[in-house]
Amino acid sequence: MEVKGVVLVTGAGGGIGRAVAQRMASLGADVLVCADLSLDAVEETATLCRNIHPPRDPGCFKVAAHQLDVRDEASVDGLITQVAKTHGRIDVLVNTAGFGAANQTPIRDMSLADWRSLDEVHNIGCFLLTRAALRIMDGQDAVASVPTANDRPTRGAIVILTSLASEGAFLGVGNYIAAKHAVKGMVQTAAIENAARGIRVNAVAPSYVSGPMMDQFLESSPEVKKALLGDLPMGRLVKPSEIADAVAFLASPASSYVNGHTLVVDGGASLALSNTPFEGRS
Repeated sequence: MEVKGVVLVTGAGGGIGRAVAQRMASLGADVLVCADLSLDAVEETATLCRNIHPPRDPGCFKVAAHQLDVRDEASVDGLITQVAKTHGRIDVLVNTAGFGAANQTPIRDMSLADWRSLDEVHNIGCFLLTRAALRIMDGQDAVASVPTANDRPTRGAIVILTSLASEGAFLGVGNYIAAKHAVKGMVQTAAIENAARGIRVNAVAPSYVSGPMMDQFLESSPEVKKALLGDLPMGRLVKPSEIADAVAFLASPASSYVNGHTLVVDGGASLALSNTPFEGRS
């Protein structure tokens, strides 16, 4: 599996975004543009990608770091325009930018500010990035010659990081749930609108992700850790590198006939509810 051409990864300052950027570098991206709200963090990611093992030829592999606020239309349009102008095209956009709900609050008690904060970074941010990337991809040449007259040209791939929250509901985080459901709807709509143009749009929906903050939280609360891991059939959290593998598949030609799909990466957690009545019968 390989990912060639110009690849833009947003939310690349750490966690899933950093893992995705590193995977894109290792799979053969010719140009890797890393963007994040934190310029220091994304510059660190860019350095890690430049030193990816095995080392890439600096003459054939370019890495750039940019600051980006996905909530701001001018910031998003400015970056997309700059990347396309500098490198001639955008072959892959991966958006991992976002954050979780700060606390659990029932919808009846939630403030408008809390609702908007999640909507702006996830729903609005994904819309702005997807819209800007589609406008560039739609006008660029196909990335490869068309092998037969019946095949559609391929102009680009977009992969959005959503969440298992886009597949159901969790108590107390209605703002997060609503934003992620909105993103899934946008992914599906953009996919059917642009399929004939040779642009695929997909999503990856992970469950709880291992990382410094989550790991520290679980270690500080043994009861919560036991309950959470008990809901996961594989008995552990998903690793950022495993999510990066799923993203890479959807960004690569290996998934050339996958479009409008949300790839759930949860170790089977979403299956547990339907199997509860049959517990102990296997």
